[in-house]
Amino acid sequence: MNTEEIKKTVIDEIDRCSKEVLEMVKDIGHHPELGFQEVRTSGLIAGYLRSCGYDVKDKLALTGVKAKLKNTGEPVRNIAVLGELDGIVCRESPLADPISGATHTCGHNLQLGILMLVAKAMKSSDIADALNGNVTFFAVPAEEYIELGYREELKREGKIKYFGGKQELVRLGEFDDIDAALMVHAESDLPGPAIGIYDSGTGFNSKQVQYIGKAAHAAAYPHEGINALNAAISGINAINAMRETFKDEEHSRVHFIITKGGESVNSVPADVRLEAYVRSSTIDGIQDVSRKFDRAFKAGGDAVGATTHIKTLPGYLPLVCNPDINGCFAANARQFMPEKQIIRMGHFKASTDMGDISHLMPAIHATAGGTKGFLHAANFEVTDYESAVVIPAKIIVRTLVDLLTERPGNLSDILKDYKPVLSKNEYLDLLNSFISE
Repeated sequence: MNTEEIKKTVIDEIDRCSKEVLEMVKDIGHHPELGFQEVRTSGLIAGYLRSCGYDVKDKLALTGVKAKLKNTGEPVRNIAVLGELDGIVCRESPLADPISGATHTCGHNLQLGILMLVAKAMKSSDIADALNGNVTFFAVPAEEYIELGYREELKREGKIKYFGGKQELVRLGEFDDIDAALMVHAESDLPGPAIGIYDSGTGFNSKQVQYIGKAAHAAAYPHEGINALNAAISGINAINAMRETFKDEEHSRVHFIITKGGESVNSVPADVRLEAYVRSSTIDGIQDVSRKFDRAFKAGGDAVGATTHIKTLPGYLPLVCNPDINGCFAANARQFMPEKQIIRMGHFKASTDMGDISHLMPAIHATAGGTKGFLHAANFEVTDYESAVVIPAKIIVRTLVDLLTERPGNLSDILKDYKPVLSKNEYLDLLNSFISE
């Protein structure tokens, strides 16, 4: 078969099995699970891949699932198609889990549908031998960087070291056999068929701040206390005063929540805590904003005489999408929609641990339409499963075939001139360097 015949064979299979997969996508959407706890979801994915004839590795970084199109012991070019297992807390959503607040207002269930469709179609169409390389289907846990207390406990128990699923899988060596990676995420408020092509994205580090003051009666003896809440307010005001020093081109952001504001209104707050992200589009930018954050929040404690503890944890690295794979993906998207619906999005202002993968290998993080409302919000809703799942699966198949057959611009050509931003050891050293207690 020539390249176009291979593509048509697999796409016909996608059409044949899409109804079954979309039912599973909807089911997962009604049963969201949070990071490193996606037991039901990962079980469904592993079971489906096994039913398609795959040998499956599961329970990777607790819940990850991995399967290869070819079971060959020989090293060959290998592209990973990624899908994320976890949900996000959005208690206002009508589909929120009544206990955990988990939802799929992030659209990760749509990614899993794309992964399952591509895996099923590539296996049942029996085209593996026509490819000069392999495809790995990889359902990964814990993309959403949340529930830090729970993840701290997992770390203390020795079950994880890093708080992001892809970070853990890199540490465990599960990306060592992969040469490139691609995925398609849901886009915000893009109800019809459309594809977003991103060039870059913002990274972040996580901050945990604790102020220790001194309790006293808030009305009778406030002068005997040290108000830790005032320390936090002073720190917030100090970092707000520094925002004009953030470089516009680095898309820097600082945002936070107060997780503990005191014990009683009638007592001077003596233990106040915050969680924050410091974001930027470069590693140097993250480090610069991180230093400013520390100065500002320490100044808040010093201003009132409180003791300040600032803990820094590695968040996610900035996203660096590979232009060659982006170009291949966009060219294949043109087979399903007009050019105006293939949107050059530029910079992704949010963050994803796909940024970490993009520092280690050629990777892309495209987006798809078929939804309305906004990611992580109660109004997020899938309006068109064909646009959100089926069309992206077809684009991925065409892209995989182009990258793994003999043609100009294939994966071998891309890798000839490619130098990763970081080696695996450099990457892990960088993550460890971000950690401060």
